[in-house]
Amino acid sequence: MMLRLESGDVLFGRIEESDPDGVRFRRVDTEGVVELPWSLVDPTQRDALRLRFGYVESDGVEEMVDAEKLVLTDGTELFGIVVGRDDQYLWLKRAEGTIPVPRRSLAGASTPARVPALDVYTREELYQKKAQELAEGLAASGREGAEACAELARYAEEILDYAHALEYFGRAKDLDPSFEPQAIEAAIARTEEKAALQEQVDLLARIDLLRARKRYDLAVEALGTFPELYPDSPLLEDWNKLRDRVAKHQERDARAEITRSVYREATRLVRDAVKTKTNYEALVSYLDDGLVEAVLEATSKDLARIAPGITTDEVQRLWSERKGGRVHQSSYGNGTWLLGKARALATYEKEDEKKTEAPAAGSQAEARAKLEQRIERYLRNQELSRSANASAGSDEENPAKFWKEWDRAGRAQWAMAYFAEFSGLFRVEGVRFSNCRECGGKGFREIRFTGSAVAGSKAGDQLIPCPTCHTIGRVRRIRYR
Repeated sequence: MMLRLESGDVLFGRIEESDPDGVRFRRVDTEGVVELPWSLVDPTQRDALRLRFGYVESDGVEEMVDAEKLVLTDGTELFGIVVGRDDQYLWLKRAEGTIPVPRRSLAGASTPARVPALDVYTREELYQKKAQELAEGLAASGREGAEACAELARYAEEILDYAHALEYFGRAKDLDPSFEPQAIEAAIARTEEKAALQEQVDLLARIDLLRARKRYDLAVEALGTFPELYPDSPLLEDWNKLRDRVAKHQERDARAEITRSVYREATRLVRDAVKTKTNYEALVSYLDDGLVEAVLEATSKDLARIAPGITTDEVQRLWSERKGGRVHQSSYGNGTWLLGKARALATYEKEDEKKTEAPAAGSQAEARAKLEQRIERYLRNQELSRSANASAGSDEENPAKFWKEWDRAGRAQWAMAYFAEFSGLFRVEGVRFSNCRECGGKGFREIRFTGSAVAGSKAGDQLIPCPTCHTIGRVRRIRYR
């Protein structure tokens, strides 16, 4: 045989012995014997050899087949093979039988999918199909027949058909006793024990496959039934190991899913709130108090299929323990001014302190500095004016009026940015600013008046507050995890 090493080198020869730690390999070129630990063997070939010699069992390994996915109008997904069609139904073959699917219930055309073979075919159907593929080899004698029998036996193990696996490992041994004697003997002993406990093995295998398919709700339920059905089972140790494996994968997948679920549920609930709460004050109140609990509650329901009975406190713990994750962004858009100037221009990243030099005379920097000084004076005057006329109000600076007239997409983005920044549920990574498109970041527009015949009117430039950003001059965007 050709043995590939992890280093990329190749050895030719034969395996004389094997154990859980490695193999004794006799080389053809030197006739010498090499002791090789499994860690030095190419990973792909190593896994295949360890499975062949019985050092790795095929727990949770599923035979996959090509099938079709049908999506129904209620969101249900069905997997199988379409074996017939008429004006009213598609006939879908599944392991439990062929079922009719009404055409009117379909949300669209079928799409290709890879699914577990045992979802579509019965164990006997899979066995017969493989046996037909290997029919010529199975009819042969000597090494050729032994190789075909061993291949069918290993396939039977993969589909958890231990009775046929035991039968064909025995045939392989009878046809050619020199064919992989150590591996065949180990396989016979392994499958003989499992064939005697086929019913119990089937239950454990079904639980492990439920784990592999992430159906932890069903896996946990089935785990509870095993010791009740088989209190004196010799496989109770395997049941204990499987219980630990399910719990380990359950927490791992819950941690992975929670990051997706919280973002998904937060986005959905924010959009729903923007749609139903058209009043600005009511929405902000909900974002400040109520939405966090709603997101945690929705996430706990979403995670119930992975961790049945998970509470909002446990969700919050797992969420707070998360590491990394994709950075998301939301913008306050033209509603940045609703935050007030202090919040709108606040930063999270430490800015470098640089000494500012006086701009050169006649330069654009000098002109901008003068404009900024005028703006500061204007704002001071406006502040005094507001304090004197606090009750006057202005439609242009009325948050409720602006919110009511703003499009829903803009409101949804603003609400998501506000929730991400101030709810405490997310980690704010930083803030980015862009200039207001209307005023170029100045917060004001310069209007040139040429004067008129009206007494007292003067020609010259005047500052007009930007009607889009309301003197803020920036559009605020939040980056968060």
